[in-house]
Amino acid sequence: MLASTRTRRLGLPTRLYWWHILVLSLLGAVLTGLVVYLTRPGTYRATTSLLLSQYSSPLSAMLRADQPTSRTEADSAEQERLWAIISSRRVRQNLAGRHNLADALRVDEQYAVEMLGHMTQIEQLGGGISITVSCRGYHVPRLAIWSNLDMEGARKLCADLANDYVAELEKYLTESSLEQAVANRQFIENSTTELGKQLADSEKRLEKLRTSHRLLQPDDKALQLVDRTRAAEQAYATSSAEAAELASALSKAHAQLKRVEPLHVSGVTEQRNPVIGQLEGKLAELRTDMATQLSAGKTAEHRDVAQIQAAIVSIEQQLHQAEQETRKEQSKSSNPAYDGVASRVLELESSLAGARARQAKDRALLNEARSALDELPPVAREYATLTRQQEVHSELMASLTEAHAVAMIQEQHARAGGKFTVLDTATPPALRSGPPTLLSAGIAFCIVFIALSLLMVNRRAFGMF
Repeated sequence: MLASTRTRRLGLPTRLYWWHILVLSLLGAVLTGLVVYLTRPGTYRATTSLLLSQYSSPLSAMLRADQPTSRTEADSAEQERLWAIISSRRVRQNLAGRHNLADALRVDEQYAVEMLGHMTQIEQLGGGISITVSCRGYHVPRLAIWSNLDMEGARKLCADLANDYVAELEKYLTESSLEQAVANRQFIENSTTELGKQLADSEKRLEKLRTSHRLLQPDDKALQLVDRTRAAEQAYATSSAEAAELASALSKAHAQLKRVEPLHVSGVTEQRNPVIGQLEGKLAELRTDMATQLSAGKTAEHRDVAQIQAAIVSIEQQLHQAEQETRKEQSKSSNPAYDGVASRVLELESSLAGARARQAKDRALLNEARSALDELPPVAREYATLTRQQEVHSELMASLTEAHAVAMIQEQHARAGGKFTVLDTATPPALRSGPPTLLSAGIAFCIVFIALSLLMVNRRAFGMF
């Protein structure tokens, strides 16, 4: 009664009708939608896509012309490399600093870098990569908790971030490729300079030797001995490396052989107790006789039938008392895995013996060639050695000149870029997802309507209004 009096004083209705519930539900839905519209963010997404260039460098183009089947593997490896660069913390730090994400998201710099990683989605395309960046913006940023971005700012920021990912990727690839190409060119130039000094020294010494001893050409025998010695040295180095590799493989095979059992259980043979078999045979015969006697018209009280029945009972007791376990015999045979490892060990031992024999033979030939070379007159030996050294240096100089030209091409290609092609440039998106204003309002309307309906039904049941 007191509540009803207060309600009349305030000018409120004393009874709750369905149209009251509808109005209150609509009011709750409008308020909820307004709160969501002002405080919840909308999401914009911008995507850019890259297409790998057909050839990453002139040299790889020449190499792939002879190997067309390796194209797919090369593209997959390049995609993984680009993926690693784009998702790296270094790139995200540069982007976060360039766009001042820490202030825009109201977080510190480290957390802004982490959030940028969550905002970015990288996917592999058929021959390239797509980069999608999602940004959230608010209709009223002053009411937001985590961000200062409005809708237009989020719309522009996601497109700028996606395009700047491409710019950072191109910058990194250009710098790293150029750094590697310059280092390669400088190494070749330094090697060429050093080799040029050695070649000049060889020519100077050779000319001095010719002038001092009035020699025009070295003796053919001396040249043959020098060539023979160098061939023997190369053969000895090759056989020594082969012997060391086989010795290492043999050691590993021996260790594996110790871990494998030579025999293994190849099968289990089960045999029944022969006594049980004999008793079961006799029991079958007695049951056959019993059936014969009964079919002849004899009753169970007949003496012959009673004897057979007594014998059957006796055999059944013997069977029950007999051992029922089966005897198991394990047959062992040679383990195929052990045989395989043992065969491998024998093969390696044979190969190692052959390699060591070749090594000993090459060592003997090398010693023989060195001894023959030592027997030459000092002037002839030095003259032949300098002549061959000059020829080797000249050949190396020609190879380095060609390598230097290739390095210059690589450096020019690194400066020009061209690792990938931008297939689609990110533009500020026109559509957004969220905030879910209508959905939130609809849910609030349903909840308020159901709650007030239940309240009205409950109070009427108790006669309150």
